[in-house]
Amino acid sequence: MDLSPMTLAKVLLPVTPILLKTAVLNTLSLSLNAGKQDLRTELTVSVLRELLKKPNPIGKTQRGSLRDPGIKGKMWISKITLPRPEDHEGITPRDALDMAIKDLGDGSETYTLPGTSAVEAEWTGYRNGVDSDAPRPDLSEEEQYRQLMSEVRSKVTVLYFHGGVYVAMDPASHRLPVSYLAKLTSGRCLSVRYRLAPQHPFPTAILDGLIAYLSLLSPTPDSYHTAVSPSNIVFAGDSAGGNLCLSLCQTLLTLQRKGIRTIRFHGRDVTLSLPTGIALNSPWCDISRAMPSCHTNATYDYLIPPPDFGLAADLPADDIWPTQPPRVDMYVNATALIHPLVSPIAAKPELWRGAPPTYMCAGTEALEDEIAVVARHMDEAGVYVQFDTYEGMPHCFGMIFPKSPMGRECIKSLGEFILEAGDVGILDKGRGRRRGRPVRRWLSKIRL
Repeated sequence: MDLSPMTLAKVLLPVTPILLKTAVLNTLSLSLNAGKQDLRTELTVSVLRELLKKPNPIGKTQRGSLRDPGIKGKMWISKITLPRPEDHEGITPRDALDMAIKDLGDGSETYTLPGTSAVEAEWTGYRNGVDSDAPRPDLSEEEQYRQLMSEVRSKVTVLYFHGGVYVAMDPASHRLPVSYLAKLTSGRCLSVRYRLAPQHPFPTAILDGLIAYLSLLSPTPDSYHTAVSPSNIVFAGDSAGGNLCLSLCQTLLTLQRKGIRTIRFHGRDVTLSLPTGIALNSPWCDISRAMPSCHTNATYDYLIPPPDFGLAADLPADDIWPTQPPRVDMYVNATALIHPLVSPIAAKPELWRGAPPTYMCAGTEALEDEIAVVARHMDEAGVYVQFDTYEGMPHCFGMIFPKSPMGRECIKSLGEFILEAGDVGILDKGRGRRRGRPVRRWLSKIRL
């Protein structure tokens, strides 16, 4: 979202002392981060951290993150609504999710199973031959989709879940990075507007994600798209969206282990197949934020370590928080914090057996340890894992610094993995690259 000079001044004025101090110390190589972060990176991290120290009512934060910045430039956007399934016989998506939660839990977790709802989403593609300020063509949403598809050159369909701590943002806030992902893969992305907490806590987002996936596999007759083969679908997401990718994958794996092969969806029995790959940017794998890197990497990241940040009880009250009855966490009841569908780090290695090839990237960030643990667990289960670690970089740096060398390298690797998994088929079963030790690359500091 573009900021006016007045708005920018209001944002930067309170943090000016921090900016000046950081600039001087980094330039003289005297700051704590100077050895791993250049001036631009450390300044950005410092400003974001200071802004996060001043909590706003969650409703205000949520509304601000949902402001639509508009559609222009090098992207095709087709807004759609995936209809609510009306099935009452057989195993419905809601039934299946409840089975998976109960199977993976110990009976102590509490949650409210949400109602099934229509799910809004945006088909996103890359628009060639225009400049970054080109207006969106005045066409129907269906014609927008047709134009999008006219520029698609690969079989890849990315099912994308945005980040935002499960309480903020939506497909509109992520149009630029998702459209760039479409460019890198020559494919199309379906970016999902799942329902947000605290109004819609766990497991609502997973149910919406499952509806979106089934809608790709078995669309209704009035859908713009035809059925998509799971061999061409890759789950992708950042931060909380990465958590959702892993939770949705674990839901599918659990149902398969239970012998559930189909789900009733819009009057049809849809086979429960796994996607061909998972691509994750700084995925949030431990909702409790209990791993050491939350503290040991704090100086390099803008995510403030607990207990100084992350206690929802400390947020100013408004019309949506605290909830009634109250709970400790905005996304989930405290009794379910370490459920595998809430915190993927809690899933034992054997639970990942059969998962598709997975790409993960992380910086020297608060979430680094939890991401590394999940990567190791998946590897122990025989899953092909590529895990790239970028020294000195903060959470979701590829989206914050998309034009920097490290940002470009990160997003390029993500796109290459998706293309290989969803179109070329290099990562398919039986091709010899799915098994074995995980690929982990530590990329040394590159000056921005």
